[in-house]
Amino acid sequence: MKNYTTPILILFLFLVIAIIGNITISAIGLFFNHDVFNTGVYANGYEASLNIKLIFMAKAFALLMFIYSVYILIRNLKFLVRRDFFNNKLVQCFSKSGKLFFFSGIVGFLASICGILNIAIIKDFGSQAYLNIDSKSLYIMLMILGFFLLLFSKVLDKGNEIQQENDLTI
Repeated sequence: MKNYTTPILILFLFLVIAIIGNITISAIGLFFNHDVFNTGVYANGYEASLNIKLIFMAKAFALLMFIYSVYILIRNLKFLVRRDFFNNKLVQCFSKSGKLFFFSGIVGFLASICGILNIAIIKDFGSQAYLNIDSKSLYIMLMILGFFLLLFSKVLDKGNEIQQENDLTI
């Protein structure tokens, strides 16, 4: 198991760089009216609307919650390496990560739906290129993963309870 920690940390670093890079580039375009993607929308003094900025901030918040949740999981890999499966900290880690995954999935998915409605109803096409920092299927997967982690934490908690009862009877 120890052999997997280095590749996991490297992949996590790539994930953080990619997400923070996307958020930074989009923020420069939306909040500083700099045409990073050369879309031509800022040529005539166009400024991104408040609703696009709010949708972007919700998506960025969801992605940052996702990074934090993955960080919590990686930080607690030591319990899995030591095969300490019934540790209360590990159970709390899975529970907290599951809640964060689920909540970030909901926030991101709702922000994506608002982005679609922004195009369909308000017809605000101007800065849509800067909102493409996510995928709706990613957010659905995060919700599923969140449920799985919550369920897994309940299983580990029940296993911990049985282990403690078993230790008391011996």
